[in-house]
Amino acid sequence: MESKEVNKDEKKTVFALMKWASDSLNLAGIEDSAFESRDIMMFVLDCSMPELLIKKSQILDEISIARFKKIVKKRMTHYPLQYILGSTGFMGFDFKCREGVLIPRFDTENLVVEALERTKSRKTITALDLCCGTGCIGISYELLRSEAGHDDDQVTCADISDFAIGLAKENVEKLNASVDIVQSDLFTQFEDTSFDLIMSNPPYIPTREIFKLMKDVRDFEPHLALDGDQDGLKFYRQIIDEAPDHLNKNGYLVLEIGYDQATAVENLMHRAGFSQIVCKKDLNGLDRVVSGKLM
Repeated sequence: MESKEVNKDEKKTVFALMKWASDSLNLAGIEDSAFESRDIMMFVLDCSMPELLIKKSQILDEISIARFKKIVKKRMTHYPLQYILGSTGFMGFDFKCREGVLIPRFDTENLVVEALERTKSRKTITALDLCCGTGCIGISYELLRSEAGHDDDQVTCADISDFAIGLAKENVEKLNASVDIVQSDLFTQFEDTSFDLIMSNPPYIPTREIFKLMKDVRDFEPHLALDGDQDGLKFYRQIIDEAPDHLNKNGYLVLEIGYDQATAVENLMHRAGFSQIVCKKDLNGLDRVVSGKLM
């Protein structure tokens, strides 16, 4: 009898539950199932990675077990983990994240890095993050510039989506960022305003390619933030065409792109009068960011 009780308790340990979750998520076709199992357990226990390692033999109470399994089963439907947990990491900061707004990606950090590199010699900057979503680009840029001693920058994040505007405001408050949030369809609310830097990760997936995306993205993330029209270049054309009217002399435009869009976007920037156009690759060796300077 005692042996059976011990076996039952073993199944309730943090380690055993994480193993069950990892196996279950893997069977459901979730990549990085072991990492996601870990993240879910840290969320349920409200603990850090070192604390989780210490707790791995701990037996969980029934309420925690039920909560853990409920989250795992929801993730098995491919509902994004970031939406379930309510936040995600970006540039070392924790951003609130929920359904209706595009989930920040690690690849997009390349855009922030390039923007910081392009403007590192500028004492103060006025910057605009178009199609801001959670606000992760503009907020991270402002926070990192501030950490480097540039406290007088003026950064604005803009998006057309009500969901995005609300969430971006929450992230500004959460991270104590000095960033303004404006609801705008691209430049419509900035008719008489110009900036030293414009950053954007616009929708760039060709409409016909949307159905090929992973189920997590295709079925749950907002198509408004993904669909770049027939060739994926609709928003690049609009932004690049109008950007010169909203950039100060020697201002920069920094754009995230799809892996096969570098040449097209570079050509658009050349025709709009930009110089010093460069394309940077991500850690997978794929074209990811195109930037240029308006002389």
